[in-house]
Amino acid sequence: MVKVSDVVLQMARKLTEDIVRLRRRREAGKPKTFPHFRGIRDLHLDIQGLIFSIQDRIVPAGPSLPPNFAQWVIRQKLTAIAIFTDISHDFISDPPLALTSSLGAFDVLQSEHKAFTETLNAFDMMLMEAGIDDKTADELDATRTKIEQILVMIGALLQTSPKVLEEF
Repeated sequence: MVKVSDVVLQMARKLTEDIVRLRRRREAGKPKTFPHFRGIRDLHLDIQGLIFSIQDRIVPAGPSLPPNFAQWVIRQKLTAIAIFTDISHDFISDPPLALTSSLGAFDVLQSEHKAFTETLNAFDMMLMEAGIDDKTADELDATRTKIEQILVMIGALLQTSPKVLEEF
């Protein structure tokens, strides 16, 4: 029989691999097209889902997990958010025409605005739960600033983006 703690540790290894993939995508430079950005966003959403699944199993896994495992998971979540925020900031600060003028752009922008607003609202709580040192907190403060800038940029794009046709 497979123990819950073994499953959680396998999931943690996958999480580490996925975060490395996300970091490599950031290092590859700014996404040039919206489909490329969407692929990166999908990877980020998969990472967030995996983190949620791990967090859901921490209590049932009990003391079999390494000490401070829950804090490690939150730090991974903050790392993934920081990486995705960097990518998003670069992409949204100089968006392709498809993100600003295509018919479906408004829905995409609204969705991104909602997601970044929720992230910003939960950010301070995650910092406290993760037990971050001052140096890392300063680095993550730069992420918070970028999230705030992204929200402003998306807000401006929403003003000029074509609205969805509701009726003919």
